[in-house]
Amino acid sequence: MKKIITTLSIMLSALLVVNAQQFEAKKLDAEGFEELKVKVGADFALQYQGISHEADVELIDLKKNINLPTANLAIISDLAPGIRLYMNTYLSSRHHNEAWVEGGYLTIDKLPFWAATDNIMEFLTIKAGVMMPNYGDAHYYRSNNAAVTSNPFVGNWIMDAFTNNPGMEFLFRKDGIIANVGINNGRMNYGRGGDLGEDLVFNWKLGYDTNINEDLRLRASFSGYHVGKGHSGSTLWDGDRAGARYYNVMQLFDASVPANNTADANFRSGRWSPGANQTEMNSYMANLFAQFHGLELFGIYETMKGVRNAADQEFTQLAVQGIYRYGDFYGGARWNKVEDKLSDSSVSRVNIGGGWNMVEYVLIKLDYVIQNYDGPAHGAIDGGEFKGLVVEAAISF
Repeated sequence: MKKIITTLSIMLSALLVVNAQQFEAKKLDAEGFEELKVKVGADFALQYQGISHEADVELIDLKKNINLPTANLAIISDLAPGIRLYMNTYLSSRHHNEAWVEGGYLTIDKLPFWAATDNIMEFLTIKAGVMMPNYGDAHYYRSNNAAVTSNPFVGNWIMDAFTNNPGMEFLFRKDGIIANVGINNGRMNYGRGGDLGEDLVFNWKLGYDTNINEDLRLRASFSGYHVGKGHSGSTLWDGDRAGARYYNVMQLFDASVPANNTADANFRSGRWSPGANQTEMNSYMANLFAQFHGLELFGIYETMKGVRNAADQEFTQLAVQGIYRYGDFYGGARWNKVEDKLSDSSVSRVNIGGGWNMVEYVLIKLDYVIQNYDGPAHGAIDGGEFKGLVVEAAISF
């Protein structure tokens, strides 16, 4: 009997093994470098969408069918001890069917040509290139085109902070303390004609991430993103050029121009945000994370005030997510709401779903979503909603 109980206990413990949520990447092992190494990886994602939508206006007739498959190509190169290059290419996306480079950057965890910096580089990471600024923790839970394994659900956040801007960041980590500071030009497509500007955008993060014991991990962070008055127009929330999931939802039917009814005509469908091109802005995000055995809790409070097209803006985002992981399976729920304070308008969403890691590199997700639109900012779709089931299959290696 004791042997049986012991065996069952071992089996149960094995099932409860979970992967820790990854936020900032771990420091590179500089001592393990031997020579130039290049890794080529790829991501593939495909969804079956069964969503319906309704509003007091004619919308596109959504079909229950398979979405356009998406694909990424990643190249990771170890160039020297503690120095690594990342480059990601979208091979196919909702917004662009052709291949194009999303971005690329260097991560520097050691300066092998400057031995005097070894002590400080033990705690410091430098990033430079075209990349997503380390603003908030929400972007660690999002899908990046075909790379979807970080996101427990199919859709990203409603107010989805993601962009790729040329810049540089300095990340300090010691004894659980996290301090990050960065600058970038604020733009994804910089210097087109007369929109050239000189102002830089400033971002920062302060946080604490610790294991209380072997069962409990806690993390808290507070971030800021600042655009000075007179900027040529900063991009933060509308920077995902790959496109959103939940294809064509709440899209008005255009009988006169059929091209306006395609999936890429409104490639951000399902999202809502202050948009891009703020000429002045201060945005803040606070995040809490807790992990106890297989249970993960994550929260977002985000607020922004800015100026866009000479008009004031004020938005807030709230979100709470709970996930329970059990071996190769997980299930959970997410509540997300975005409010436009100046127009008394909002979008709210509930996700319920789960996933199965069939093998190490293959993931299948099931996501039930319901999203509601309320307020004059939504125009014809005020009071509308979409809801339904989406199944996503993904391969990443």
